[in-house]
Amino acid sequence: MGYIRNAVLIHAPVEDVFKLTNNVRAWPDLFTEYVSSEVLEETEDSVTFQLTTHPDASGTQWSWVSTRWTNAERKSTYSKRNPTAGPFKQMELRWWYDSVDGTSTVMTWEQEFSMKPEAPFTEQAATDHLNSQTKIQQQVIKERIEQRCGTAPQAEETYRGIIVANYKPGSEEQIVDAFRRSDETDLPRSIGVTSRHVWVQGDIYVHFVEARNSLPTVLKEYAKDPLFQEVKAELDQYVTLIYPDLPPSAKQIYQWRCQD
Repeated sequence: MGYIRNAVLIHAPVEDVFKLTNNVRAWPDLFTEYVSSEVLEETEDSVTFQLTTHPDASGTQWSWVSTRWTNAERKSTYSKRNPTAGPFKQMELRWWYDSVDGTSTVMTWEQEFSMKPEAPFTEQAATDHLNSQTKIQQQVIKERIEQRCGTAPQAEETYRGIIVANYKPGSEEQIVDAFRRSDETDLPRSIGVTSRHVWVQGDIYVHFVEARNSLPTVLKEYAKDPLFQEVKAELDQYVTLIYPDLPPSAKQIYQWRCQD
């Protein structure tokens, strides 16, 4: 039996968070992974709906039917996925919401599941994937709800780092393509990268990154993320650190900014 549990703090009242996240018709605008959500049947405290994902890296789209029961008094939900489609033999989801000081909400998700014998991946692989995706989607939902409710905290400090390396001249298109495909996923958002600039000259490669965390922290904490490993493996074919035994980011020793 696979199991994951994740929580996120959202700076918005529990009533608003509960209402926004339980409007399944709007999930394609709240999540980044769904292309459509069609309500099939609805009662006062339950809804049966069909979700369809965006195509994954291999071009595969997943679609399934779920029924979701809502407890408005407790601010919680229970969902069960119809097992006739997809790789899961059984999937149960529990969400609950707890108010913090009347102004914020802790939203917790719990998932229990088992795989069909013919599933194309193992239970452990599914656990790792769902755990990673849940964290990404919770962060996306947090940001979108805070924006809609006007409760987003002030901008965080921006960290900047530069990676200097050698690269194979003539591989510019492959490098650009690897970054473009990666930046179209949720990876940059999940690791806090807000912008990147890549330059080449001769056989020198310079990668300038702005992020909500320092570059060494980003590289250390997300080194095992499957999306991170995928783009790194691709770039390693073309880019080689000049000083592989030194910290991955060049050290800044001087800066100046014009003050108008």
